[in-house]
Amino acid sequence: MNKKPKLILLPNREEMDQLLSRDIANTLRTAIHNHGHASLAVSGGSTPKNMLSLLGKEELDWSAVHALLVDERWVALDHSNSNDAMLRSTLLKEATACHYLPLKNEADNAVDGQFILEEQLDELNWPLSIVHLGMGDDGHTASWFHDAPEYQQLCSAHTQHCFAVHPGAAPYPRITLSPSAVFNSEKIVIHISGKAKRDVLEEALAQNADYPISMVLHQQQVPVDIYWAP
Repeated sequence: MNKKPKLILLPNREEMDQLLSRDIANTLRTAIHNHGHASLAVSGGSTPKNMLSLLGKEELDWSAVHALLVDERWVALDHSNSNDAMLRSTLLKEATACHYLPLKNEADNAVDGQFILEEQLDELNWPLSIVHLGMGDDGHTASWFHDAPEYQQLCSAHTQHCFAVHPGAAPYPRITLSPSAVFNSEKIVIHISGKAKRDVLEEALAQNADYPISMVLHQQQVPVDIYWAP
């Protein structure tokens, strides 16, 4: 494969959310038809909330779908910054038959939690059907942060599904899927909005760019579609 990411420009966020939710649902339907099951890894934050609610209302066999987060802050599940809480109030509120694997577990810290989660991730059917990514204004995606001491190991790992990371510029320890896990998928979609992120995206697409999101944009293993609206 030698393809550049496909950029899909929408006039507003509402239309972007509607199109992306339909496209993800169609990918899941195809996977269920072909394999009897499907899997979906989604990003947290505020951008995907509406899209995930719309996705949860799509008519498909949600009992055949396994869902998980791309990354999670190591906070209580009812914390205002918990991606788990966001997902439960959107996608999982609608798609009640969906099988869900939380990244946050009963371990006291993210490092210990990583080992528990790694065993659980091993039991999933790989590759993942689709991975939904966002991007920060600094060009990070998932919880891949340049200033995290784990960053270089995370980038070079070939078999590890997840990492505990401790970014310096972002709050809370985190647990994140590794690049090798994200790239062990059939499709990746990137979901961003606003001029500032469009500008960062254009920089990250440059051949010599070193943003964390550049790893996704430059890899040749998985097709990437980018959805953007003002």
